[in-house]
Amino acid sequence: MTRRIVSFVLVAALMIVAFTGCAKKAVYVDGSYVSHSAADARGNVGQITLTIAGDKITEAKYVELMPKNKDNYSYPTAVDAIATMQAKLIETGDITMVDAVAKATGTSGQLTEAVNEALKNAGSVGAYTDGSYIGFSSADARGSVGYAVITVSGGKITDARLADLQVKTKDNYQYQTSLDAWATLEQSLVTSQDVTKVDAVAKATGTSTLFKDAATAALEMAKNK
Repeated sequence: MTRRIVSFVLVAALMIVAFTGCAKKAVYVDGSYVSHSAADARGNVGQITLTIAGDKITEAKYVELMPKNKDNYSYPTAVDAIATMQAKLIETGDITMVDAVAKATGTSGQLTEAVNEALKNAGSVGAYTDGSYIGFSSADARGSVGYAVITVSGGKITDARLADLQVKTKDNYQYQTSLDAWATLEQSLVTSQDVTKVDAVAKATGTSTLFKDAATAALEMAKNK
């Protein structure tokens, strides 16, 4: 009788081990992930927010951001503030020394946040690691985002490329095909669960590329490493 019980326990243990070995390891960690593509030739950036639940992509929200300039934005003070802050940051090497610009405090706040985000992995003030660092601010009430590319050489900030970005809409962007592509790309990713299976949309290949770059970056953060 004892021998039978022992045999039964061993078989049960083996079944548990076999079952555990066959269980699929989660690829992603549940949560919400925001990421951005690299800027294209026009300075435009794709931003995606992915929601992961039960190891699957359950939602994808995509927008495209474009730099503000005097042709598409009615507040020139905010546009001029970018160059002022950029020069001051390179001069001082310290974002805390870059004062808010009068009549452009919103832009100043966004760019300060973006610079701090870019420098997070570069060390502390006065002790930066050489390299190029990218950072984004959070979006303001209008959807605008600050974007900073900071270059560090010899432990000092040697170059700063700053932009105040705004979300593309049908009112400020003339290529409706690009805007219409967003929903198609979002649904394709949720359906396929695979960025490589999201096809480029005809007449919106630039948008498709930005979307896939941003989604790839977001999913890299979501991996269960």
